[in-house]
Amino acid sequence: MALNNERRSSFANPAISRVNNFDDAYMADQVATYRGIYAKIAYFLGLILLGVGAFFYMHNYFATEGYAIASIISENYVIYANEQSILIGAWIVTLIAGLVAAFAVKTIPVTGSIYCLGMGYAVTITSYVYAAQYSGIVIEALVLTILIIAVMAFLYYSGIVHVGQRFRTIVMTALIASVLGGLIFFIISRIAPNSALVTTILKIQNGPLGILFALLGVIIGACLLLLDFETIAQAVNNGVNKKYEWYCGYSLMLSVIYIYLKVLQLLARIQNNRN
Repeated sequence: MALNNERRSSFANPAISRVNNFDDAYMADQVATYRGIYAKIAYFLGLILLGVGAFFYMHNYFATEGYAIASIISENYVIYANEQSILIGAWIVTLIAGLVAAFAVKTIPVTGSIYCLGMGYAVTITSYVYAAQYSGIVIEALVLTILIIAVMAFLYYSGIVHVGQRFRTIVMTALIASVLGGLIFFIISRIAPNSALVTTILKIQNGPLGILFALLGVIIGACLLLLDFETIAQAVNNGVNKKYEWYCGYSLMLSVIYIYLKVLQLLARIQNNRN
């Protein structure tokens, strides 16, 4: 089964249009399938869960061995000094792996694995900090994330929502703007944490406007899922190389992680606004 260059270049997804970065052996038993993509999703999810397990194992180990406490978040929640170092390392490794995966799609089987494993640890310690400050927030965030995935899957596969090039452009533009805005604020808050700008933004974040921005983040994440569903459908229906299954599974897990973190942020801001 062959794909000609004209057909490849017609794909709306620019990542699929770069599929010729893979080997050009397109045979009937070497094309992407839903079963293969689901297997890759399960693989990446397993690595994330392994990262989750790594956090709890190390946290219990530090507690048992009496390691120095870096900070006490609440009565039953503490962060050990070693965990801070591991967290910084995890963020650096996942950042590098994520950047390499974004620009070198062929490396996703390796870089995507590193990213998901590292994010499993990083997201868990982030959730741990949230759980220390907001009772029940992690369970609520997990449930809401699953519900969002289910609703978006229903909307897409029932044909209620169609993903076109304009929709893709709007979503990706909003995502880039959101990421860049967050990165700029992070840098400014580290350089001048007590500046009027940082103080004002922090006040806004815990008010109605901050809740609205957090909600927009969740909406962007939900829309990213629609793009992933479309990517998966295009990959299977157009018979792209089986190696592209790695990209499909990895991209979906990125969106799920993004949604979960944005839901956590939204729930935290809602609770702050109530206090």
